[in-house]
Amino acid sequence: MTTNPGESRGTGTKPGQQWSTRPRPASAAALAAPTAVAPRTACTACGHATGVEPCCQFCGQVLFLPRGIALSTAGLRFGGHLLEAALFVCTLGIGWLIWAFVVFQHGQTPAKQLLHMRVVHITRAGTARWGRMFFREFIAKGIIGVLAAYTLLIPYFWLLWDRNRQELWDKMATTLVVTDRADQLRPPSADRPAQADTRTR
Repeated sequence: MTTNPGESRGTGTKPGQQWSTRPRPASAAALAAPTAVAPRTACTACGHATGVEPCCQFCGQVLFLPRGIALSTAGLRFGGHLLEAALFVCTLGIGWLIWAFVVFQHGQTPAKQLLHMRVVHITRAGTARWGRMFFREFIAKGIIGVLAAYTLLIPYFWLLWDRNRQELWDKMATTLVVTDRADQLRPPSADRPAQADTRTR
């Protein structure tokens, strides 16, 4: 059997004809390559670029809350602890507990209410509710208190070097402590209860 000089033996292709090739599958390295990172947004309070933290690292603005609500300072936090202890003693403990159980639903303790501070839940992106506050104040703080007794009280000063000024019990409860002097996080139902009663009459 003879073949034409212009054909390749056993293939039937001509000299100028291209072989059809299938696209090669992407390598594992290519599949694992990260996609482009979303551009950083600017802080609504100071304008600095923000990263993955829930708060601006320049001015303390909490990024998922209205403008003007920033992390409470370390001095205010420690002052709140002292005021909390004083209120507990002055009310013989019972008054503090009753007061706390009332304001827990607004993310506050008695001292935090007087100092216009609130506890916010990071995952929920809003004010911490009653159950979260109970866990934070009694369970998480109790565990950290036992730990602090064996570590020279170091856990009580954790917020001094934490990027989001969180105490260890804040990390356990996934919470932040903010200053809300304008009461922007106050629930609408708690604004004017007297007026609401008047309207229903």
